[in-house]
Amino acid sequence: MTAWIRQALVMALAALVLLGGARSTVFGQADAAKAADTAAQLIDRGDLSGARKTLDEALQHYPRAAALYKIAAILEFKSGRLDAMRSALERATEYDPNDPDSFLNLGLLDLGQGRYAQAVPVFKNFTRLKPQDAQGHLLLGRAYLNRNLNLEAIPEIRSALALDPRLPLAHNDLGIAESTLGNNEEALEEFHQEIQINPSFGGAYLRAGTIELEHHHLPEAEELLRQATARDPNVAPGHFHLGQCLLQRQKSEAAETEFRQAIALDAKLIRAHYGLAQSLQAQGKKEEARREFQLHSELLERNRKSASGIAAARD
Repeated sequence: MTAWIRQALVMALAALVLLGGARSTVFGQADAAKAADTAAQLIDRGDLSGARKTLDEALQHYPRAAALYKIAAILEFKSGRLDAMRSALERATEYDPNDPDSFLNLGLLDLGQGRYAQAVPVFKNFTRLKPQDAQGHLLLGRAYLNRNLNLEAIPEIRSALALDPRLPLAHNDLGIAESTLGNNEEALEEFHQEIQINPSFGGAYLRAGTIELEHHHLPEAEELLRQATARDPNVAPGHFHLGQCLLQRQKSEAAETEFRQAIALDAKLIRAHYGLAQSLQAQGKKEEARREFQLHSELLERNRKSASGIAAARD
């Protein structure tokens, strides 16, 4: 899972804060609004069973009160019942289709759980209701991006940046979309923009460094990749690509260290074994290099058989 998807999941969990806004909503059914507020207070105090009883009783009398379903979504979130949370939010959007918060929280939940096709129309409804909300356009773009619909993602992310040029992760997402389309120069510019705005985010350094490495701009690549591993020391691809860069710069001992770190962090990163073998070979460690080349071949073959089902059929 990439950092920006993890960020979406965090935002989905943070939906609790937004959902709390249902308390101040004015409804014709004053009793339903009062029950929603009472249930919200019980949730705040940790009395989930009391909140559930209050909501169940109120929903029997007001089954179409969106305010009750918004608070029910908080309760289900607190109870760890995300499917029930989704159901409550779907009811809330059905019974109050002009409330943007319910669409936003439903979209965040879908995005956080990888339900990208479902998230797209939900975020479309949110941006329809709040067209000046930069985050909404970014999230819609992110949903498109996860469906590999890059041409649809780009205008939404650009809309987000037009509304908020310093919106965190927007330049990063735009860079991902551009690089997927093969527009590496445009992507590199976006990643550098993200670095300026969001200097603590390692993903932008990693992606920019990878592009520079592909174009054989080795000093620039090394600096960016070192920045990436400094910020995200537990991300295996950062160490792997830094190892590749160092190997090309004939810094074989340093490259060995990076490849070993990549393998320690991700045993499935088979190509790191090949890089490690190359770095050992460059240092004249022939026997160690031979073993790594052999291990790389064995892992590739094992992976090929597993993918084809041969290993499973044999076992």
